Amino acid sequence: MVNPSLAQSETSPIQRVLEITRDILQETELGPALESIARGVRDLYGFGYVTIVAADATGGDLSRRVLLGYAADVVASRQHEIVRRADILEVLDPSFQVHPDCYYIPTERAFGWERAIYTGDLPMDATREAPHRWHENDALVFVLPDRGGEMLGYISVDGPRDGNVPSDETMRSVQLFVNLLGLALANARAHAAEVERGRLLEASQAKLRYEATHDALTRLPNRKYFAGLLEEALHTRSRDFRSAVFFVDLDEFKSVNDSLGHAAGDALLVTIAQRLRATVADLDVVARFGGDEFAILVRDRATTDEIDALADAIHDALLVPLDIDGRVVYTTASIGVAIVEPAYTEMEAVLRDADTAMYHAKSLGRAQHAFFDRQMHTRATQRLSLVSDLRAAVADDAFEIAYQPIVALGSGKIVGLEALVRWPSYNNGAGLSPLEFIPVAEDVGLVSKIGRFVLARSCERLAEWQRIVPGLGMSVNLAVQEILQPDIDAYVLDLLRRFSLRPHELTLEITETAIMRSGALATNALERLRATGVRLCIDDFGTGYSSLRYLQQFPVHAIKIDRSFVGGSNDALASEPIVRMLVELAASYGASCVAEGVETAGQFEALRTLRCTFGQGYLFHRPLEPSDVTTALVGQ
Repeated sequence: MVNPSLAQSETSPIQRVLEITRDILQETELGPALESIARGVRDLYGFGYVTIVAADATGGDLSRRVLLGYAADVVASRQHEIVRRADILEVLDPSFQVHPDCYYIPTERAFGWERAIYTGDLPMDATREAPHRWHENDALVFVLPDRGGEMLGYISVDGPRDGNVPSDETMRSVQLFVNLLGLALANARAHAAEVERGRLLEASQAKLRYEATHDALTRLPNRKYFAGLLEEALHTRSRDFRSAVFFVDLDEFKSVNDSLGHAAGDALLVTIAQRLRATVADLDVVARFGGDEFAILVRDRATTDEIDALADAIHDALLVPLDIDGRVVYTTASIGVAIVEPAYTEMEAVLRDADTAMYHAKSLGRAQHAFFDRQMHTRATQRLSLVSDLRAAVADDAFEIAYQPIVALGSGKIVGLEALVRWPSYNNGAGLSPLEFIPVAEDVGLVSKIGRFVLARSCERLAEWQRIVPGLGMSVNLAVQEILQPDIDAYVLDLLRRFSLRPHELTLEITETAIMRSGALATNALERLRATGVRLCIDDFGTGYSSLRYLQQFPVHAIKIDRSFVGGSNDALASEPIVRMLVELAASYGASCVAEGVETAGQFEALRTLRCTFGQGYLFHRPLEPSDVTTALVGQ
C-alpha cells in the first residue's frame, strides 16, 4: 500500500485537526461541525467520497448526517436516512479490523457499502487491478465507540484520489478525525443539555412565580400580586379617571363549609371568583386574599357613580343562586370601597381603608357596600396611643418571649425553637398581637430595640436549655431595620461569646419581602451575618417575587415554607405542588426546609413523604412559656 498524496493541501493533519477542533468548540449545531470534519478528511487524504453516520445531539438512532462527494439526488434521498446499528455490526467482522476501530472491507466480502448502495450500478464482479489498488466496491470504515463499546457513529471513505488502498499511516491519521467526531457529538450534546436545562429552569421558575402570585384554588392573583399592581396604580393614576379598591367578603361563608363541607366551600369560592371576573371590566383585577375574601382593583372610571354601579352589579351577580354539587346555594357579600385619592401614597393605606369600609358594610347587614369615610378611621387615634405605649414598653422591657418548638419530621424530636415576642401587659393585661404592634414598631423606629431584646434573651435561654438538649438550636426573626444596623454582625458575635454558643446553633430568619425592600443593602448585611457562622433562613419563602434570585445571590442554610402553602381548608397541604417544588429547590441549593403552620396529621405525613426536613405548628406544640419549654425538653 502507498500513501495518498497530500500535495493538495499545505496544511498538516495536526494543523487541520486543531483548526477543526476550534470550529467545533465554536459551533452549537452538530451539522456544520460534521461537515467540517468530512471536508478535512477529503482535503487531507484525497478521498472522493466521505460519509459520516452519527446520532443527533440528543442521542438515539444513527443516521447519515454527511454525504460528501455524492450527486445532489443521492444526498437528497439518502441524507438523514436511519442506519441500524445491528446491520453495521453484522458487516464489521473482526477479521476485517486492520487497526483499533478501523475496518477495511475488500470487495471480495461481496457487500455493497456506502458508495455501492447509493449508485447501485458498480460492477460487483470487476477484478482488482493489483493487490494494492482500490476496488470500487472496497470499504474503509472508522468506528467511534463509546466507553462501553457501543457504536456512536462512524466515518466511511471511498474513492482515494491515487486509486490505492490507503496505507497504515493514513488509516492511523484518519483516526484523529474520528476523535473529532466524538468531540463534535459531545459538544453538541452538552449544548443541547444546557439548552434543555435552561428551558426546564425557566419553566420551573415561571411555574413557581405563577404559583407564588396566584391563588391555588381560584387561579386568581393573590394578595402579594394584587398589592404590587396597586402600588403601580398609585404611581400611574390619571387626573381624568378614578380608580378604587373593593374588599369583598362573603356573608355567612362559614355556614356553607360547616353544612356542606370544605369541598363544597371550595367549589363555591371558584364559582364566586368566576362571577366576579365576569362582572368587572377587562382592565380591572380580581384577586383572592384568602378564605372568603376577595379584592378588586377597579381602574379608570370617570365618576364615583360608575364605581357605585359596579358594586351594585357585583351584588346582583352574587344573588343568582349557585348549584354546588347538586345543592342550591344562595350567597351575598359585604363590599368595602376605597377610592384611590391623591392623598394616598402607600398601597397599604388603600387596602387598610377598603378593609375598614368592608367591616362597616358588614355591620349594616348582608349584601351591603360602603365607601370609606375618613370618620371611619378611628384607628388613627388608636395608633397614636399605641405608639406611646410602645415607647414605654421598650423602656421598661415589658415584652416577653414565647418559644415554639421546631421538630425533626423524621423523628418528631424537638431540635430547635423559634422565639416569638409577646406584649402581655398592653391595655391592662389584655395583650396585643405582634402582628399589630410589630408593624407600628417598624414604622416608628422601635423594632431594632425590641429585636435586640428578643435576640439577647433568646440566646440566654438557649444556653440554659442546651444543658438539657445539647446542640439545641434557636431561631430569631430579624426585621429589615435590624438587618441594616451597621453593627448587627458584631452584636451577634458578642452574644455568641457571652453565652458560649456555637454560631451554627443560632438561626436568623429574614422574610424575603424584607430583603426585597432593602435590595443591595440587605444583601451586604446578610453576607456579614453569614461570615459570623450563624445560620440564615428565608422566612415565608415563596410568597415574594424574587425567591430564586436571592437563593442564587447568596446561599442560605434554610428556607421556611410559608403557612399559606401548608395549612389548607382540609387535612391535606394547601398547595402540594408548590411545597414539593420548594423542597426540591432547597435541596438543590443544599438548604433545609422548615414547614410552618402544620396543624393536621395529614399535612405532617404529606410533608414527610415530600422529604421536608423540619416542621412547626399546633400539631406539635403551640408557642410555649419558658417553663413549659423546659418541661417539654425534659419529657423528650
